[in-house]
Amino acid sequence: MFKLSQPFFAEINNFLKIKYIYVLSIVTLLITAFFSVGYYHFDEHFQILEFAGLKLNMTVAGNLPWEYVYKMRPAIQPAIVVLVFKLFHLAGVNNPFTIALLLRLLSASVAFTAMYLIYKAYYKTLNNDTLKIWFSMLSFFLWFMIYNSVRFSSENWSGSIFMISFALLNIRQFQNKYYLLIGMLLGLSFLFRYQTGFLIAGLILWNLFIKKSIVKTAFLTLGVIFLIGLGIIIDRWFYGSWTLTTWNYFNMNILQNRVSDFGIHPWWYYIGQTFVQGIPPFSIVYILSIILVFIYRRKDLLTWTLLPFLLIHFIIGHKEIRFMFPVIGFLPILIIRSLEIVQTKWNGSFLENRFVRIFAKWFWVVNLIFLGIVAFSPADGQISLYKKLYTDYKNPSTLYYIENNPYHRVLDINFYKRPNLDVVKLSSVKNIELSVDRKTLFVTKDKNVANEILTRKELIYSTYPKWIKTINFNNWISRTNCWYVYELY
Repeated sequence: MFKLSQPFFAEINNFLKIKYIYVLSIVTLLITAFFSVGYYHFDEHFQILEFAGLKLNMTVAGNLPWEYVYKMRPAIQPAIVVLVFKLFHLAGVNNPFTIALLLRLLSASVAFTAMYLIYKAYYKTLNNDTLKIWFSMLSFFLWFMIYNSVRFSSENWSGSIFMISFALLNIRQFQNKYYLLIGMLLGLSFLFRYQTGFLIAGLILWNLFIKKSIVKTAFLTLGVIFLIGLGIIIDRWFYGSWTLTTWNYFNMNILQNRVSDFGIHPWWYYIGQTFVQGIPPFSIVYILSIILVFIYRRKDLLTWTLLPFLLIHFIIGHKEIRFMFPVIGFLPILIIRSLEIVQTKWNGSFLENRFVRIFAKWFWVVNLIFLGIVAFSPADGQISLYKKLYTDYKNPSTLYYIENNPYHRVLDINFYKRPNLDVVKLSSVKNIELSVDRKTLFVTKDKNVANEILTRKELIYSTYPKWIKTINFNNWISRTNCWYVYELY
């Protein structure tokens, strides 16, 4: 039942014409950007949106992460948020949820540009029709690439812009002055996330020692330096004084080792996490492809670019899987290159092997299932609570709570909260004060506490819809992060 014949692949090739792949990928990104509200990691929100909120008078410096005090974070992404906010304010759009959606759409457009250019750079180098089909699918439909592509995060933006620069260098030869522009793109990727500097260093060293292009390397380097200078000016605008955030970041995290305060992991952490989170056994493909390319394509630009980045991250004690997000866009070509290596060195009929074709089929079945999940799921389920209160309670309101403040997530979230919403902690529901000129709300994770409220109340929000409660076997809902919001009369 799993036999995949050549006519089968010919039919796929006819169906998957490249323009339809582009359109389908764009539609998938649009759907994911619409539904994937919230953030993957706290930094995606607090280091960007809340930083921007300081300039938009949404928050105060005392509520920002500790990095603000030491002026460690680059200000370019908060600057983009401020710019988008002010531009759409002129059109009468002030809703932070709309702005966040626009930022995700902007992120998706930059990421798709990177996907497209990397695809164009390598597609014509492939001689095998099967590999061309697989490369097309891998380039535009890997589920975790799609998920990451809509994130307004430093990892996504730095990786996407670096990939654009990388692809341009591979597509064609340019005049020297254009290498200055590409160098500026490299510098821009550095401003979004300083760790991208290891990718840039590898790329520049390859141009210098392997390609032996001294003049072009000089133009690339000048472009990087120019953008770093621009970044200093942007940081001056944000922090209010001249500072070198690059040095501050290195000094605090590496020299003073503050990064270790967030946990230390062994060197093989990324291998293990890639295997587990990439969905085994298919995730072994990602790991083996990188190893094969590094071993058998030692002079390849891919190896020179990626190896320094990976080595440094393997050495540094504090590790998070998101630190690898800037380079996941290279996985499609790494996989294809590794298959070429296997075909050339060991097994010329490897791609025709029945087991390989069955494995490939189930790889895409599983990938499409997870793609459907991430495309229609929020990155953070709590955003719907914020949106409910922001949308339905525009007049002055008070939100009471006893144990859990939904607007406190490591720090207070102000970006999605109206200024006229007061959040007040109580020791008992008996202390709730009703007001004639303010809406009175109560939020809890324990419905039994709400039952103690004697005044008339209405449940206006629940994390899960009512029908979910009909399948509350073994009371599993009580063990989840479920919120209930009541309006009191």
